[in-house]
Amino acid sequence: MSDYDPNYIPIYSQFLLSVKTIVYNDNDEILLLRRSEKSSRPHGWDFPGGGVDSGENPSDSVEREAFEETGVTVDNVQILSTQHGHHKEYEYVMLGYAAHTIDSVITLSWEHEDYKWMSITKAESVGLPETHLLILDAYKALKLS
Repeated sequence: MSDYDPNYIPIYSQFLLSVKTIVYNDNDEILLLRRSEKSSRPHGWDFPGGGVDSGENPSDSVEREAFEETGVTVDNVQILSTQHGHHKEYEYVMLGYAAHTIDSVITLSWEHEDYKWMSITKAESVGLPETHLLILDAYKALKLS
């Protein structure tokens, strides 16, 4: 343990704060979105999510992003994981969530070209990024508890 330094000044870091959400339905399926040509990682599968707006509570951004990207309303929002990473020229902190929806009609935004409701096993096999697989692992652990 180091000695107390009364002159210590913390070094502040800046990160992009983002959320990704496993949206699940009453049939124990999760919603995956296929990214459009106009977005980063075109044609890759994704969970709803995005950046947390300035002053926004992250769980509120889960609800906002789910609605903006899919037209669904979610409830029972639960945090699953926290990850730190680097993307191009910035660092990010990604919060992984799970949220329930009873909506069955999906209305995609320009960011996505397709969607599918999938089992967890199927979702694990579609080539999700490693960060998303970690969120999926946390979701599976929550379901087992």
